[in-house]
Amino acid sequence: MKRNILATAIAGMTTLSGSWAATAAEIEFHGDMDNRFQAYTNQRDWFSGGNSGGGTLKDDEPTESFGEVKYRFWAKATSDDKKVTGVFATEIGGIRYGEGSGGDYSGDGVNIETRWAYVDFLVPNTLDQRVSLGLQPVSVNRHVWTETATAAVWKGSLGSGFDYQLLWGRGDSSNESGVDSEQDEGWDGADNFAINLNKRYSPNLSAGLFYLYQMNDQIAEGVGTVNSREYELKSIADNSKYSVSSFGVEMDYGQETSLGRMFVKGTVIGQSGTIEGVNFVPLNGATNPNTNYDLSTFLGRGELGLQFGPNQLTYTVLYASGDGNEQDGDFDAFIATDVDFSDSMIFQENMTSDDYFAETPYILDKGYFMNKLQLDHKVAANITVSGMIVYNRLAEDIALADGSSSKDLGLEFGSKVSYFPYPSLELSAEAAYLASGDAMDALEETALQDGKSDQDIVHVAGRVRYKF
Repeated sequence: MKRNILATAIAGMTTLSGSWAATAAEIEFHGDMDNRFQAYTNQRDWFSGGNSGGGTLKDDEPTESFGEVKYRFWAKATSDDKKVTGVFATEIGGIRYGEGSGGDYSGDGVNIETRWAYVDFLVPNTLDQRVSLGLQPVSVNRHVWTETATAAVWKGSLGSGFDYQLLWGRGDSSNESGVDSEQDEGWDGADNFAINLNKRYSPNLSAGLFYLYQMNDQIAEGVGTVNSREYELKSIADNSKYSVSSFGVEMDYGQETSLGRMFVKGTVIGQSGTIEGVNFVPLNGATNPNTNYDLSTFLGRGELGLQFGPNQLTYTVLYASGDGNEQDGDFDAFIATDVDFSDSMIFQENMTSDDYFAETPYILDKGYFMNKLQLDHKVAANITVSGMIVYNRLAEDIALADGSSSKDLGLEFGSKVSYFPYPSLELSAEAAYLASGDAMDALEETALQDGKSDQDIVHVAGRVRYKF
C-alpha cells in the first residue's frame, strides 16, 4: 500500500534568517498477518524447538493443538528521487490463542518487538551502488547465514551481468563490559565479513560464489559449551574464540525441452577454521574435555526438476557432513550461523514455524543426508496441491542404547494444499507422517531406548495468512 506524504519545513522565523527546503517521501506500509494452527500432533514435545534438534519422543504421546498469531508490519519511506529509503518493522510474535497475557482474556500483554530498523541509500555519484546500515535482513547463503542482524551492506552491479555484495555484520558482543577480563576489549565481538559475486550468463544460466569469514575473540570467563542440540555459531558467540571460513559456489540452469521446462540447481560449500574456549557436549552427555577444535566440513545440495503443464516435479538431495567421533579434537559437522530451513515438516520448520525440531540443514552434530521427491500440481490458478516423500538419514551413525548404531531417521510422507480466494489472502493446510527409523531411538525418552524406534510422528497444521 502506498501513500504520498509531503513533509514541508517553512522558512522565515522572525529571529533567524534562512530557509528550509521542502522534501517529500513516498510511504509504503506492508504487513504479514499469519494465523497458524497446529491442528494435531501425537508428539508435542518433539516440536519443542532447538537450533539443530530440540525435541524428545515420549511414550505417552502427548498431543497438541493450538492457534497462534504472528504478525509483522513495516513502513518504508523513500525519497522522491529514490536515492534514500528508511525501513522500520515491528513484530508480534508467537501469541497463542488463550495463553499468556497477550493471548488470554483482555489480551493486553506487552509483546511487540523491533524486527528491522535500517536506512538504505544510493552511493553518491553512482548509478546502482547502494549501502544499507542497521538492523536488517542479512543473506549470505541460505545454508550458512540468512536471518536478521545489525550490519552494513554494500551492493551493486559491476556490469556484464555481474552483481556483488559486501557485508560486515556483528552478531554478538556480550562480553563487551567493564566487568569482563582486561583482555575483553577492542575488536573482539562476533564479527562477520562476506562477499557475494553472482553472474547471469544467459536467460537460462546463472552462477555465483561467496566467501564468509567469521571471527570472534570474546574470551570467556571460564570455558563455554557447545552441544549437539544447539550446534550453531550463534549459540557460542558470547563465550568462545573462533575463526571460521565458509566458501561456496552455486548454479541455476533452466532449459525448455519437449517434455517441459527442465531445471538444475546446485550448491557446494566447504568450511574450515578453529573453535576455542568451549567443551563439546554430545547427545549422550559425555563431555569432550578438549577446549580447542579444528573445523573441516562440507555441504552439497542439488535439485533436478521438470515443469510440465500445471505440474512441477522436483528431486532434491542434500548432504551435510557430520561428526563421527565426539571425543576427538575435530569438528567435522557442518555448522550454520543462523538459518531457517523447511525441507522436512517433521525435522525442520513447518507452518507453525516457531515450533520445530531443528532450523538447520542438518540434525544435531551428525549431519544430514536427505532425498526428497515432490510433486506440485496447480488445480486452478489459485489452488496448488503438493505431495512429497522424504527419506531422512544422518550423515554419521548415532550410538543407540543397546550398543548398536544407526543413521536411519525414517521415511516421511507429506502433503500440502494452498488456496488463494483473493490475491493477498492464503488459506493453506499441511500434513506429514514419519515412519521412524532406528536412529530415532537416540531421541526417545530414556525409558523407551532399546536400540529400535518405538514412536512414529504425525503433524497436521494450517494457516490463514494476509500479506500486503
